[in-house]
Amino acid sequence: MDGGLPRRWSGDPVGRDVELAGLRDLLGSARLVTLTGAPGVGKTRLAHAYAHTWAGAHPGGIWFRDLTAGSGDLTGLDALAVVPGEGPALLVLDTCEHVADRCAVTVPELLGTHPGLRVLATSREPLSVPGEVTYRLAPLDVVRSARLFAERAAAQGRPASPETAEAVQEICRRLDGLPLAVELAAARSIMLSPAQIAERLDDPLRLLAGGSRTAHPRHRSLEAAIGWSHEMLPGRERLLLRRLAVFEDGFVIDDVEGVCAGAGIRPDAVVDLLARLVSRSLVECDTTGTVTRYRLLRVVRAYAGQELRAGGEAETVRARHAEYYAALAERAAEALTTGAATPHLERVEAAYANMRAVLRWCVSGGPATVGARLASALETYWIVRGRPREGRGWLASLVSAGGLGHGEVPAAAALSTAVLSCALGEYADAADACRRALAMFRELGDEAGQTRALAVLAGLRTMSEPASASRTLTELAARGRAPAGHAWNCAPLVLLGHARVAAGDLAGARAALERCVDIGRRHGSELSLEMGLLAIAQVAVYQGAYAEAENALGQSLAAAERMGDVWGRAAVLRGLGEVASCRGRYGQAGERLAEAVEIARSAGSPPLLGDCLDTLGRMLLDIGEYEAAREVFSEVAEVGERTAARLAAMGLAGLGAAILGSGGAPAASAALTFAEEAMARARETDDRPLSWRCLFTLGRVTRCADPARAASAHHSALRAGAAMGLRAQTADSLEAMAGLAAGHHRHEHAARLFGAAQSLRDRLGLSRPPAAAPQHEADLAGVRAALGADAFAATWAEGAGLDVGQAVVYAGRGRGPRGQGVGWAALTRAERQVALLASGGLTNREIGAKLFVSPRTVQAQLSSVFAKLGLSSRRDLAREYDSRARSLREQDSPLLAQRDDPGGAEDPEGRVAYLTGRLGG
Repeated sequence: MDGGLPRRWSGDPVGRDVELAGLRDLLGSARLVTLTGAPGVGKTRLAHAYAHTWAGAHPGGIWFRDLTAGSGDLTGLDALAVVPGEGPALLVLDTCEHVADRCAVTVPELLGTHPGLRVLATSREPLSVPGEVTYRLAPLDVVRSARLFAERAAAQGRPASPETAEAVQEICRRLDGLPLAVELAAARSIMLSPAQIAERLDDPLRLLAGGSRTAHPRHRSLEAAIGWSHEMLPGRERLLLRRLAVFEDGFVIDDVEGVCAGAGIRPDAVVDLLARLVSRSLVECDTTGTVTRYRLLRVVRAYAGQELRAGGEAETVRARHAEYYAALAERAAEALTTGAATPHLERVEAAYANMRAVLRWCVSGGPATVGARLASALETYWIVRGRPREGRGWLASLVSAGGLGHGEVPAAAALSTAVLSCALGEYADAADACRRALAMFRELGDEAGQTRALAVLAGLRTMSEPASASRTLTELAARGRAPAGHAWNCAPLVLLGHARVAAGDLAGARAALERCVDIGRRHGSELSLEMGLLAIAQVAVYQGAYAEAENALGQSLAAAERMGDVWGRAAVLRGLGEVASCRGRYGQAGERLAEAVEIARSAGSPPLLGDCLDTLGRMLLDIGEYEAAREVFSEVAEVGERTAARLAAMGLAGLGAAILGSGGAPAASAALTFAEEAMARARETDDRPLSWRCLFTLGRVTRCADPARAASAHHSALRAGAAMGLRAQTADSLEAMAGLAAGHHRHEHAARLFGAAQSLRDRLGLSRPPAAAPQHEADLAGVRAALGADAFAATWAEGAGLDVGQAVVYAGRGRGPRGQGVGWAALTRAERQVALLASGGLTNREIGAKLFVSPRTVQAQLSSVFAKLGLSSRRDLAREYDSRARSLREQDSPLLAQRDDPGGAEDPEGRVAYLTGRLGG
């Protein structure tokens, strides 16, 4: 058209009110505004809308020229039928890109000749003339593009409904909010539902065609719209654009140079070529971060991918893409274990969509070795970001795909599988994978690989044989095969710290962990520092050094937050919640532990979740929220049954305490059952702090019904806790022994123990749990009344003057000789195994055949079982078993007793499930 407003008018653009106002402001101060943007973003429609909306603001006249309609002859306004009158005038030049050079000459001449003239140009690239203001039109966000879809679909007789809202939003997301694409998708509503449209968007160019007959031909399909721009590109820009299709989601300039250079594109030309594609609105550019990122809109990428395949380069470029990201991940993996991990984790995070694309390609027929290298390099990233199951899944798929052969790649993949399986709590799988890795590393003569595999195996052994694992880890820590400061040099130290804690050697644990922290600080290794500080905080909590623990946890939290370490953040918050609980800050503890549990669930690590839940459950016990605690500990026990005996014992001990707190005679009986179950599972772990906890719980639940047994349990717990240096636990044990003494009317003994316990609490800053206060106050009141106020105060002061060692010795006075343990918890592992099988009706000979021992040995063990349980026959044993099984069922235990072929399965680790009817863990 030669002048006036355009006759081909398609209505107001949906969701562009802000942009219209922005154009109004710009044209109020600038005389030339060029509206740029990607193909199909709606430049022409917005220019039409501006001309119609603000026609009254241009009394001098409005002229519109569609430069695709004719020759594009711009000889000046004199060639038009209307000459500008008085006041502002507007010239709209639509689709300038193919005549941009001529526009760049003519437009300044027009503006110079007519001072009242404003020019609004639409183009996929700026005109690059003096005085030009560029307004880049972005795609619509999801909300506005969903509104556009709804309006266009309603025009087709398919109104929107709440049921289709999610599918519509998915369409808009996958089309990047590009208005032309959204409108073409809405046009398909005549025959397809939004969900069906969304399902077919893997090939958007084929689906999104057949637009309005009144639209310009380049706007009737996505392919035509993008092809219009593509045809105007010079050869090397076309070549780069089609190679960029290999990138998933986004990329940085280094990625383009590493993947796309070569075979027609010089490395030093990449920056200029990419800049031209950005200028032509075919590549999106994001400058908001510290590093500029680029991406192709999905529909542009689909077109470029089509061109890449047509050019015969697809496999070559994809292979280069895979090798580039595998090498990038390997460099990042090495760097994040030796120094500041944060920037390398951020780099991997930014590239992760591309790395995942590489893994998909390698699993579906690409080079499996490249995929396995990439997957192994992502091991730490997957754990830190809370994605261990995804990582283990990729490794399994790559192994299944075949083609890994022999050598370092499959060995590293097996070791990474082991580490990720540990994070998932699937320890049997972890051990199998680690043994395979160790065998391969030995065959290769790779000593560093062997050290890593042996460290993981020793870490697994920590859960059942911490003393033996400590010896192995001590040797491995001394080897130091990795470079100085490398996280794999610190990993044996951290594992050694955990093993020594489980073995009851807190001083040895502290020494190993302080060495790890020192290495982390000297070499700037964030991972080593975070791991070491987190573990040393746990030792400090055991030792009652709460200020030190809080300081270490604060530093560890800072490192976790810098790295975006989901796992570490959950673990630190758990520790902070525990410290707050010990100090009586239960509101703060509850907030931190609730957050820790939430993060742990998202992290996908059952062992981590179990630990966080257990600490939350103990806090709930402290404040008397027994029903909530019972629910929490049920989940802990359930997680433990799937993962490790340690967590099972923790859950069972917590359940016993929670059931006891709920009150009533039946509750006490059930609580005893769970306490004994916990003791039995704790024996499988040889974890001494855990054994203290289970003994203490056993003492609590037997205080009323069996004071002698309670005294035996509490005294054993006291001696064990004091020997290990568990200072808070020692205070609890002293107080428990004082309560028992009060119940036996040994008032002076009780008063001294109460004084010793309170003195230790005061020195530690250890709060007494509110739930324990009523019993404590009742015991104190009874002792004070019996002794009188003055004698009580004097005796209390004597106890307060005792040091921990003296208090422990004093607590044991007057107990008499220690008798044989009684009850289910007193059974050895072999005795429990025999009891389980005998309760199922097997004879001594049958039991012996299953356990590879003689019938005489079976009889001896069975006699010991009868003595400890106070039974006289197999029939009594079966009844007792059934009674305990019913108790578990009534309490909704996660360990529902069964008689599924008792003893009918072999257990390679020599463990027996206690009262579950299943061999194994």
